[in-house]
Amino acid sequence: MAADLLSWTAADGSTTINLSDTSAGYMVMADGTKGLRSVTYEMVTTKYAGIDGESVNAVRAASNQPTVGLLLSADDEAAFRARAQGLVRAMRPKAGMGTLSAQRGDGSVRSLSCYCTGGLEGDESAAMPGSWWKMVLTFYAPDPWWLGDPQTVSIGLGAPTNFFPFFPLQLASSTVQGQFTADLSDSDTPAFPVWTITGPGSSLVLTNNTTNRSLTVGASLASGEVMVIDTRPAYLSVRRGDGTNLLGSVTGYPDLWPLVEDVNNITAALNGATSNSRIVGSWQPRYAGI
Repeated sequence: MAADLLSWTAADGSTTINLSDTSAGYMVMADGTKGLRSVTYEMVTTKYAGIDGESVNAVRAASNQPTVGLLLSADDEAAFRARAQGLVRAMRPKAGMGTLSAQRGDGSVRSLSCYCTGGLEGDESAAMPGSWWKMVLTFYAPDPWWLGDPQTVSIGLGAPTNFFPFFPLQLASSTVQGQFTADLSDSDTPAFPVWTITGPGSSLVLTNNTTNRSLTVGASLASGEVMVIDTRPAYLSVRRGDGTNLLGSVTGYPDLWPLVEDVNNITAALNGATSNSRIVGSWQPRYAGI
């Protein structure tokens, strides 16, 4: 736990508080800190009359409700009051979901979108001193998974941009045609990429050869025109940059496939391309804990 630095970013992104910054009066305490290492799993089962036991239909991750023990302190009562009020304001759930982030020892960051639902009420019966406050913050994340650092791949006819950890791309003279791997073997659940395609080009084909799933979009894009394919469950859309729905241009079933928790071998192709054409994919690996 000592190597993990926790921070909180308010819902509007205007304020980030380093909860591990002792010089600023914050200290994460081991006492009260729980639930950061893994989600909680639930079994979806069915019972049958006359048959012992149950049948497991599915395994699902429940909403995430970690807690963080925190010591807040200041040099005098006025500074303490201002710091406490700032923390309460930044964590108020009616403003929307904020982000609890953990910077790991290797510099990578994992983030959880959540509400702070308790711990900031105070307890005057405990004779709280005027310059420090020990609390246990309670969080609620409807989506239980922690997001890793964003990853991006960019494919075009010109020299490919730098990216990691993908392999060099095979490029044809009039077709953007790339092959790369997305290694999510250290993650705990599928990730959902967002693809941004810049024209000119037509007949986009995106294939995950690891899962044998493919998506073909027959729409044509003029030079500079953009199409966005969002595979995230809350969005699931294929649109032009102006918002026009392009699901009708998808060939067959619109299989907006994810990246699985394995090494994904991906191919992407766009016909009628020029040096202005580009396919950009971005995603965040998802983890059970920090």
